[in-house]
Amino acid sequence: MADTVIQVHSSRIVITGINFMTYANRYCEAASLAKTKSKALKGFDPVPYQLYCQSLELHLKSFIWLQDQQLGRNTIRNRYGHNLKKLWEHSKDKGIKKYIKLTPLREKVIELVSPYYKDRKFCYLDIDMIYDGYTNLKTEPKSLETLHRLSIQLGKSLKRPIYGASQPQ
Repeated sequence: MADTVIQVHSSRIVITGINFMTYANRYCEAASLAKTKSKALKGFDPVPYQLYCQSLELHLKSFIWLQDQQLGRNTIRNRYGHNLKKLWEHSKDKGIKKYIKLTPLREKVIELVSPYYKDRKFCYLDIDMIYDGYTNLKTEPKSLETLHRLSIQLGKSLKRPIYGASQPQ
């Protein structure tokens, strides 16, 4: 045993779509709890919006990873940031309609929430958001429920393909 030499080589850790999807599902669960709690509040509660948008962002990133597996986590993160509109448009271009139904309501809601999410307005609520943003979001009373359904459906429909693509070859 004294003559045994162990060589250690560097390794590479591959971050797959499972990582994006796992956190997307966790944010969706948290958003559902926050949505239930916010019903008791008077006025606008940005927390469920932030959490559902975070879930949606990560689900869309997991889908983009599924379609273009040579992109690493940092590349995806740097290319899209927190831009839901850009992620949504690129996901549609890459065929997300195979996994979810594209509807005018979903288009409208993503259009409404995307600028606020991108600018982190749901995280750092300010006076402009209370007056301007809430008014804009009120134009679509189904926005929170639409984000909820979209996140749930993406989580379910992407699960099997993401797990399958993430298995070592």
